Amino acid sequence: MKSFFKIFTIFILLLNIALGNPEKKIVKIGLGYSGRSYDPHKHTDSSTLAITKQIYNNLFILDNENEVKGELIENYSIKNNTIEMDLKKGILFQDGEELNSEIVKKSLERNKSIPVTKVLVDPIEKIEVIDKYKLRIICTTNVDILLHNLTHSSMAIVKEDKNKKLIGTGAFKLLEWGTGEKVILEKNDNYFKGSPKIDILEFLTIPEAPNRYIALETNEIQIAYDISSIDVKAFKNSKDLEILNKLSYGTDFLSINTEKAPLNDKRVREAISYAIDKDSINEVIFENTSKVANSIITPNTFGYSNKEEKKYNLEKAKKIMKDYKTPIEIELWIYEDTSKYQMAQIIQANLKEIGIDVKIQTLELSSFLQLTAQGKHNALIGLWYTSTGDADYGYYPLLHNNSRGGVGNRSFYNNQRVNTLLDEARKEPLKEKRKEKYKEIQEIILDENPIIPIVYKTYNIGINKNIKGFKFNPNGNHILENIEY
Repeated sequence: MKSFFKIFTIFILLLNIALGNPEKKIVKIGLGYSGRSYDPHKHTDSSTLAITKQIYNNLFILDNENEVKGELIENYSIKNNTIEMDLKKGILFQDGEELNSEIVKKSLERNKSIPVTKVLVDPIEKIEVIDKYKLRIICTTNVDILLHNLTHSSMAIVKEDKNKKLIGTGAFKLLEWGTGEKVILEKNDNYFKGSPKIDILEFLTIPEAPNRYIALETNEIQIAYDISSIDVKAFKNSKDLEILNKLSYGTDFLSINTEKAPLNDKRVREAISYAIDKDSINEVIFENTSKVANSIITPNTFGYSNKEEKKYNLEKAKKIMKDYKTPIEIELWIYEDTSKYQMAQIIQANLKEIGIDVKIQTLELSSFLQLTAQGKHNALIGLWYTSTGDADYGYYPLLHNNSRGGVGNRSFYNNQRVNTLLDEARKEPLKEKRKEKYKEIQEIILDENPIIPIVYKTYNIGINKNIKGFKFNPNGNHILENIEY
């Protein structure tokens, strides 16, 4: 009987091929978190954008050298604070409508109406449609900042179809979203860069890092994002799997609510900074695969300054805290993530040494984002991607008083000098002078510690060796349009 079914299955497969219905090529990708929505404008978390990047395109993208290149743009020119750009012709949305200037304008104006991405389009003063394929954008800031901002995956160009559903011009189109725990995309045969070689992409939420590795090892998935450092060693002995290990645009940090006593005292924050053993965090949690951070922004970001970070110095921290009545009790909030919890435990032990008792509170991601935006926390462990490759998107959302709350400034930090430097840097036309302003900002932050950078995030991506054409992206939204399997 078993032989009969085996022969029958082979017959059906051969029949499908003969009839022009070959088995679909499917690649499955394991994520640590569910995507929140197929709307890239409303959510900037890495899991959402890892998926939506396959559905939509941007006007511009960053190349491997952090240089801005056109994606939907054929060519562009800059004069003073104005950008004129020509769209590529013949690019079709997934409903068959051609990309045009009016759609681009409407998409960018939509970003302006959404708080989480408004910060990226704030530099735009006016958008003018010159003709069907040509636009003019007038900026209030240095044009370079806007060009970099337009590469952010949440600045993807979208349009609504007749059913008010968002669609893009990307290599894959949405087939099934559901709750976001399983997202299915199918290839777009009319993709302007050429039809993908993979028929179906499936994104599966597998919260536990060891389970993502097991799923990859058993070929239940072919790509796994955020492989834990502990599992990296296992790849060395695998004949079927390989590991990509590269620096991202992300930084793990401790953010301190500067409005909550006694954390509103600069000296207490300084003591905390000296008490955190970043080297131990890197060694114990990341197996020394990451790099201790001295800045909110990463070394591969424009505006980074190579200034030495505060070194672990328990005696200095204790000396500062002698002036305070201890123990001090604070809550440290994290979202559900193994490495964040381990980091919190080390920080908890570090701060106990200086008379600060830390209670760790773990929240589901959406609750974490909502409540910390309201300032309910004492401190949190966060991760920020300066995904544009430009310091403005690292510093302005996290530090400017205008960005307090949900936009990014969850330390509720307000330093007039920093605000001024950030505003000036946005208008400064010369790159070197912009760098000088960001250097001063970095020095102020290292002194005042509203945010204490801990480690730069290094991506560990597990891949089946039969996967070809995977393109690493330091912003985490890796490019899958050219993969083969």
